[in-house]
Amino acid sequence: MLDRTAIQEAISGGKSRDGWSAISLLLVFPIAAFILLYVILREKGIDWRRAAIAAAIFWGTSVVVITESLSVPRLITRGAVAICWLAICVASVAYLSLRKRRARDLLPVKDSSDPALDGTTKGLLIATGIIIMLVLITAVVSPPNVWDAIEYHLPRVTMWMSNHSVRFYATPDYCQLIYGPWAEYAMMHLYLLWGGDRLVNLIESISMIGSILGVSVIAERLGAGPRGQILAAIVCATIPEGILEASGPMNTYVESFWIVASVAFLMDWNEFPSWYNMVCVGLSVGLAILTKGTAYVFLPFVLLACWWIGSRATRTLFLKRSAICALLALGLNLPQYVRCSELTGSPLGLPIPVKYPRTELTIPHITALGTIANLIRNVSLHLGTPSANANAKIEGIVRLAIQGVGANPDDPEAIWLGEPFELHGFSLHEVHAGNPLHLALLLISIGASLWGCGHPLRRRTSWYALGIITSFILFCATLQWQTWSSRYHLPLFALGSALSGLVIDRCFSKRLGVAVAILVLVYALPFALINKTRSLVPWSRVDDVYHPRWLFYFSDQHEAAATAYRSVADTVEQLQCRNVGIDSYIKDPEIKRSPRSLFVYPLFALIHADGMTREVWYTGVSNITARYAAQEGYRDPCAVICLGCSSVPEKWAEYRGVGGRASVFDNIVVFSAKGTIPNSGADVPVTNTSTMATD
Repeated sequence: MLDRTAIQEAISGGKSRDGWSAISLLLVFPIAAFILLYVILREKGIDWRRAAIAAAIFWGTSVVVITESLSVPRLITRGAVAICWLAICVASVAYLSLRKRRARDLLPVKDSSDPALDGTTKGLLIATGIIIMLVLITAVVSPPNVWDAIEYHLPRVTMWMSNHSVRFYATPDYCQLIYGPWAEYAMMHLYLLWGGDRLVNLIESISMIGSILGVSVIAERLGAGPRGQILAAIVCATIPEGILEASGPMNTYVESFWIVASVAFLMDWNEFPSWYNMVCVGLSVGLAILTKGTAYVFLPFVLLACWWIGSRATRTLFLKRSAICALLALGLNLPQYVRCSELTGSPLGLPIPVKYPRTELTIPHITALGTIANLIRNVSLHLGTPSANANAKIEGIVRLAIQGVGANPDDPEAIWLGEPFELHGFSLHEVHAGNPLHLALLLISIGASLWGCGHPLRRRTSWYALGIITSFILFCATLQWQTWSSRYHLPLFALGSALSGLVIDRCFSKRLGVAVAILVLVYALPFALINKTRSLVPWSRVDDVYHPRWLFYFSDQHEAAATAYRSVADTVEQLQCRNVGIDSYIKDPEIKRSPRSLFVYPLFALIHADGMTREVWYTGVSNITARYAAQEGYRDPCAVICLGCSSVPEKWAEYRGVGGRASVFDNIVVFSAKGTIPNSGADVPVTNTSTMATD
């Protein structure tokens, strides 16, 4: 019988490295696959924006199919992933070469010839392009460094590459298993084919570009002319929180893109009820759900409103075919549903059958007053200013407003972990940034759609506005308020950009519309240049990108840990140890705020834990995921990195058999045969040893 490990190593190719090399050239295959999908759709007469969005949908579906298919035989390796993308390229080329060209044989959408743009509009588009380019540059030059991504988004990618499978594994953090994995699937593909994490941030950046295209299509379907579509794109491109997040490794803009795509193709369905549009709706809904759980909250009312906008005939036909749409969405999510059900008993992964406050995000008792109070709290996230005095006054007003509706501003059932409500000020950090100008634009646009600005398509815009409003209300009714909830609002701001573009086009004078566009572009520029955790401009108040790449992994509130982590990584590299256990020791398994020991990805990156150079897995796990450890059949580790273990005697005893020696760096212990001190059963050393890291 063939040895599975030998097969994997034969397919995997060479060693991982982060840089341009023969390995990096493998990235050509998924890029070529997207281009070929785009060409196929253009050959069918679909205009360039819709073709680009649909190509992204089919590409995203391919990511799921490849990942889940290779996961079954545990063959998620660089070579296997590259071969799958190559196969898609070959099939696409064969299709193009054999197909008789028939113009517009699928969707009767005419490629509207681009209107001649005046100098002002060209200038606005160039400025928008500069914003996008700055985001892309930041994404490429900066390593992933946002707290959440370092704790669970990227560690799960590392574990999948080590396990050669996306099956669940033993972990102290349930978030690595139960949350939607699509963005991380795509990151994993880029990681494997490039040979490092250099490009993983681009998943968000490209999703931002896709959202910009998508909202321009939605604006067109709402009745906006070319000018209104361009204004919608500009408004979307300048959302501050979106700009900050789009250069990092999170997943909210990815979710936003899939939601925007589903709305765009549903509105296309209203005009052209084809199977093509139905398939695009079903797949994009499935991809949105597979990316982030808040899609369950945002999609229902938005899609219902867009469906109702159509004629009676298209509504009826959609209902008749809706089972196909649902099956497509379900099919994409089914493997993850099965895995979650096996672990927690719920296809959504929640609630977890043990106490785990970190994932307890829903409001236990929904009431009208509580919903109104939470609505006020969520709106306040976009009201912060650079002035502490002004913020204190605004917070006082918000508290009075909540009390005025008969609710408690600090209601422990409505606020995550029962913490007190507080207003954040102006922020250049993606977690806390607000969108005050875009909130004002959205409110004006909703008001104009519902009560003013007479327009022959007012019914369409009114229902669309109601879809956004009811989705936000549902969000406030069901999910607890968090100090970083502003980023969860991004899909609604993206959808609202289409409405804003239409209203600016139809209700504002041309001069005023240009002024609004210039205002949002000027306001957006600092966010593109001075990101709090990865700034292109050197400034003492932010972390700029001109530091060593390894050091930048720690820039989001973990700077003090950098030296110890680098020393740990250097120690493991010197051991030439391929199989490394990771123990993220947690004294209290009922995790609330993230313990320091969950901050693991920098170690994975520094020791090249990509499943080829080095494999890693969690040890010492005692929660309900522990049963997965036996299923993986890991080799005996030649080293164990134990975070938070330097003064925990039972951990020293547990890993005494791993080489019998240890090295201590701050609160981290590396157990191995070449440690600097013996692990002989004596008392745990009081003095930690550490080595200074060098670049």
